[in-house]
Amino acid sequence: MTVWEASKLLAARSIHAEELLESQLDNIRRQNDELRAFITVFPGGERGSGRGSLRGIPISIKDIIHVKGKPTTAGSKVLLGYVPRVDAAVVRALKEAGATLTGKTNLHEFAFGVTNLNPHFGDCRNPWKKDRISGGSSGGGAVSVAAGMSCAAIGSDTAGSIRIPASLCGVVGYKPTYGLVSRDGVIPLSWSLDSIGFLTKSVRDAIILASVTFTGATARVPRNGGRIRPLELRGLRLGTPRNVLEPLEEDVRRRYEASLNMAEKEGARLMEIQLENLQAMAAARNIIVHAEAASYHRELMRDHFADYGKDVRERLLQGLLIPATTYLAAQRVRRKLAASFRQIFKKVDLLVLPTTCISAPRLKTSRVVVGNTSMDVRTALLRLTEPFNLVGAPAISIPCGATREILPVGLQLVGDVMADQKLLSAALSFEKVLPRLGVP
Repeated sequence: MTVWEASKLLAARSIHAEELLESQLDNIRRQNDELRAFITVFPGGERGSGRGSLRGIPISIKDIIHVKGKPTTAGSKVLLGYVPRVDAAVVRALKEAGATLTGKTNLHEFAFGVTNLNPHFGDCRNPWKKDRISGGSSGGGAVSVAAGMSCAAIGSDTAGSIRIPASLCGVVGYKPTYGLVSRDGVIPLSWSLDSIGFLTKSVRDAIILASVTFTGATARVPRNGGRIRPLELRGLRLGTPRNVLEPLEEDVRRRYEASLNMAEKEGARLMEIQLENLQAMAAARNIIVHAEAASYHRELMRDHFADYGKDVRERLLQGLLIPATTYLAAQRVRRKLAASFRQIFKKVDLLVLPTTCISAPRLKTSRVVVGNTSMDVRTALLRLTEPFNLVGAPAISIPCGATREILPVGLQLVGDVMADQKLLSAALSFEKVLPRLGVP
């Protein structure tokens, strides 16, 4: 059930909030031992006192986001026993809108990875095929939505951590323009790249969550999420950055081309563009993420070095070796690349590309062959999402069908900085013409 549907039923008193919550908690009890979507479940729900647009709606929270009086582990043994005394800003906003929190979701340890393989709390599994990864680092949130354990989920996205699991699990994943949702009360991975965003069953649900969590007048999303209307595709200029797409898994290419054909039939104008400097973007992002993560974890590593998982520990050690001059140079390059990137939107309204170049790989797979190219799974999943964190642009992944193995495929729409309303309006229109996935 979507947030929109649930809110209508609750308003009409066709269902009671207690019934809705219990149905979600029952789904958690039945599935969580296998799927490992949740680290901590709130047995009676954590109920917001507000009477807003989310009143009675069950929502899950990524376990790097503080909920007052509830454990925050960040998916790590390092923080076992830590209980925050205040809510994160985004949690306060949800509670003020009346949301009921169902629990804290599993993630790649400290959000520093994209597979959601977690040595401390178990590997998060894809509900479509349980021998496949969920993607991450917000994988628990994506699984909770796809498997009916929550109506929506709050996650974070530093290089694709919302959009990647959304694509692999067949849900909507929206990363707003950098800074539109407060990060106060969220454990950082990379403070200059992290964005708080949403995993939902529909684009309209993402709009509703944005409408109650965006900060500042510049957000330009109406307080009532239902007021955003679909943007007519006729005449919309869609940039297709084909110079950076290859290699693609054949079924991903097939779904991408079918999506473009559908948009063109609706009157959209497809315009091939060049997305330049992708390698430079990846290099700059890599330096920034590793350096900022190592800076945050330096003190924790002194006392808890052995408690970190092997992959995260190794990445943090790499970050400690990055000189300050290299970090500053990466930030200078970032500013230049961001300015260059924004020029694209003088020619097009949106970029359209696959969210990931592969569908969900099997658990513990370290390398994949895409076309004729062998690459590590991390690179394959990040390649088409990470540039847009570096430049701060809004991006959304929406389901666009499935592979022949019935694994979801995501289509990614990217807008100009602060053009979130246009992006979301266009996503509503795409969602209408793209094939529906159903449920796992």
